[in-house]
Amino acid sequence: MNNIKQLYICKNLDELEEKTAIPDVRTREMRSLLETARKISQEATKRYNEGDQEAAYILYTRYFNLLNNIHKRDNYPQYKSQIRKILGDNQTNKLTMDRLEDLTKSLDKRYTLLNKNANLSNANDITQTSLMQLRKLDLTSHPNNQIQRSRSVSPLRNGVERNGLLSAITCQQLYDCMQAQSVLVMDCRSSGDYGKSKLNYPLSFNVPADIIRDGMSAGKLQDKLDQESKKLWSARAIKDQVVLMDWNSSSMELKAHSPIGILLDILQRWDPDVVYRSPIRILEGGYEFFVMVYPTYCTNPTVVTPQLSSTLIESSAVIEDIEYPSVNDIQLKDDIIAKNQSNSSLTNHKTSSSGRPTVDRSSKSAAMKLYDEKRNAINEIAKEQEVLLEKAKENDEQLEQIAEQLNSVDRKKQLINGEKEMMYQFMQLESEAEDYKNEITRLKAELHHYRRRDEEEKANLPIQLVKDVEKIEAKIEERERVDEQRKKERQQLAEKFAIANKNECLTRNNNSKPQFEGNDLEENKENLKQSLPTTKLNPPQFDRSIKPKHSSPVDTEERVRNFSPVSGKVGRGLTGLKNLGNSCYMNSIIQCLSNTPPLAEYCVTDKYKNYVSRNNKTRGEIVDEVAALIKMLWTGGYKYVASRDLKYVIGQYQKMFRGYEQQDSHEFLTILMDWLHSDLQTLTLDPLREPMTASDKAWLDFTKAKESLILHLFYGQIKSIVKCAECENESATYECFSNLSLELPENDSTCDLRECLDMYFSGERIHGWNCPRCEHRRDALHVTTKHAIKKLNIAKLPPVLVIHLKRFYADTDSPSPSYKKKMNYLRFPLQNLDVSPYITVSERKRSTPTLYRLYAVSNHYGFMESGHYTAFCKNEALNHWYKFDDHMVTSLDTSKVISSAAYILFYTRLSPLQAIN
Repeated sequence: MNNIKQLYICKNLDELEEKTAIPDVRTREMRSLLETARKISQEATKRYNEGDQEAAYILYTRYFNLLNNIHKRDNYPQYKSQIRKILGDNQTNKLTMDRLEDLTKSLDKRYTLLNKNANLSNANDITQTSLMQLRKLDLTSHPNNQIQRSRSVSPLRNGVERNGLLSAITCQQLYDCMQAQSVLVMDCRSSGDYGKSKLNYPLSFNVPADIIRDGMSAGKLQDKLDQESKKLWSARAIKDQVVLMDWNSSSMELKAHSPIGILLDILQRWDPDVVYRSPIRILEGGYEFFVMVYPTYCTNPTVVTPQLSSTLIESSAVIEDIEYPSVNDIQLKDDIIAKNQSNSSLTNHKTSSSGRPTVDRSSKSAAMKLYDEKRNAINEIAKEQEVLLEKAKENDEQLEQIAEQLNSVDRKKQLINGEKEMMYQFMQLESEAEDYKNEITRLKAELHHYRRRDEEEKANLPIQLVKDVEKIEAKIEERERVDEQRKKERQQLAEKFAIANKNECLTRNNNSKPQFEGNDLEENKENLKQSLPTTKLNPPQFDRSIKPKHSSPVDTEERVRNFSPVSGKVGRGLTGLKNLGNSCYMNSIIQCLSNTPPLAEYCVTDKYKNYVSRNNKTRGEIVDEVAALIKMLWTGGYKYVASRDLKYVIGQYQKMFRGYEQQDSHEFLTILMDWLHSDLQTLTLDPLREPMTASDKAWLDFTKAKESLILHLFYGQIKSIVKCAECENESATYECFSNLSLELPENDSTCDLRECLDMYFSGERIHGWNCPRCEHRRDALHVTTKHAIKKLNIAKLPPVLVIHLKRFYADTDSPSPSYKKKMNYLRFPLQNLDVSPYITVSERKRSTPTLYRLYAVSNHYGFMESGHYTAFCKNEALNHWYKFDDHMVTSLDTSKVISSAAYILFYTRLSPLQAIN
């Protein structure tokens, strides 16, 4: 225990005992009670270590009162193990009880000495002598008081202290100012408490706690005051001092979201018309302390202070906002990296601590079992290797054929359509070759494991088994030499394509016309001639007799769209999209959105028309074009269509999408989501519960009280937590997201989505953050506990979880600025992705489903300068995966969905029933 603090709460143990009562908790859930008890116990220990015996006594006693209530619950037996885990066993509580007994003895002696020195003639009356003694205690109980006397009282804008610290005033200092009538006192207790007892001072008035709200300006707050209070409120600019007080707040531990904390913020930041003569001050100890020291200057000196003291702990507080009681509960990113590196060197087979197989060498049967196990495993590796090498060889042959045809590309100014399609095919084959290479590397690692075990058992191993391993290793080494040689050849060809592609973009941009580009116009006419006479399905027509429900500056109903459809009977949702000149990034995203069932149904049935907003920046044009295009994709009557109208409209609102350069599909998706949400942001929010949580307020601020189907489907909320490692203070901010961008490991050729999620949601040491509680700057560069940790959690899970993989990164080692691509082969689940480890306590208590199923992937092939996008999507109606490669749509084997080309993953949330099935 640190130096024992002066007594400041009560005068004897009986009074102190009165403050240990807990509120009625009969309706509280057991889990909530356990969390509250744990929090009270932690706060009590903290106060005990700080030498605050009175606060520690109150908190420890409350803890045992609450524990007694828990033990009396009917469901106590079923929670017994959980209670022991959270609150400790009987031995732990016995030690806590011993500490409470020691506190009782110590406080009893101290109160006896205090009362003896004060010469109290009557236990119920406070004499002048005792008042003087309490004044002395008031002056000495807070070390900052001596500092306050020496501070100058020069005018400061809005009462902000130069050193950034809150300015406190003691009861004696306030008393002296009251004698001179130079101070204005704002009492922000409730109006009921103020009516029961208040300062007997004409320049004191009530700012009721129930009218003080976050986000108010000083002017709005003034409007809510009564007439007498308004008169005194206007005197805040002419008085030497302005003092705020509540029941018992302290400037050292002022809670930011308490009424007095909010009032201070309003006066300091949102009162622009007033220049205060001195810093706004907080009455140390509040009215509770003042009425004890100067009872004759209070209208009712016998007033009873509310049981829950704001300087201690609010037992009924909402505890789900505290995510991590201890900073040690947060897993750090550095630890995860070290763990992954360690795991990569370990095998999946059981070994002893020495790395040797746990075999009883005296047993022949055990030894034979081990050999059979190794032989079977090596045979499986040999079979898998044979299949992989055969597929890699076929892939090589296709790559060589395409490479021969494309070698003449350097003699041309631009690529023709056929050559572009071959180049795109080349990129996809190259990506598959990279996947085969990664899989063969995995087999090599498994062989290395057995090779090492072979060396350990070499004296007794069958010779044939050793030869089998050497044979497989030889084939792998041969394949690695082939891969290394062809890598250079493919790189050269990719560079040629990048140059030709760049030239083509320049030519197209110079010759481009609105909506219809270059040579495509004649092709469009030819497509129309071929398709319209033979098809029975015409493009969807609008009923022109129906007027739009929202007045609009854009007559979307009369717009004639040119989809250039090519007819052909295909399954619904299996229509391709023509490449309009490096528009594959857009085609890929549109196909993924088209295979999002709720969104597709919203567009195809025209439900969206009832909710279009025409008053925003894009005036509803984006959603009109997206809906019209998705409707075309689901007619089932066209092999492929063109998205010219959508591309044209999008280009009007974002210049980067006007031309023919390759763009990033993730950037396009993020912008498109914001546009679609804005176009449909007309759904009125249901009234939020009062009081609103910080999460609710942030969500309301983002939505502006209007929501949309896009928001409901794709948007979630991240809680960003910063926790001080010294005082354990935890502050949080909230931010909405439409997708998560995850880092890929630097050096791993193969990784798992779980690793990326762990990295994203792990803690990071940060520097440059000032802790609001202990008021120290936290620096992550110090290898001590005096730092802060930042941690992310999901506060609201969206029904559709979109995950972006950050494959592109800036190459800082290159002489000229450039971007490179990470080719990691990422393993991700097609079913039952569980995100429960990454959600907040409050989201977990809402029992939100946390299992997701993959339904679409946006793929990127090639490099930053020359790339191609496709989409893998699961058609919900046909329950089958398909590959969408611009205008080509083909069936896809499930085993091909996972690849190193995966760039954006689309997951849909499973209902509890779906998760069980």
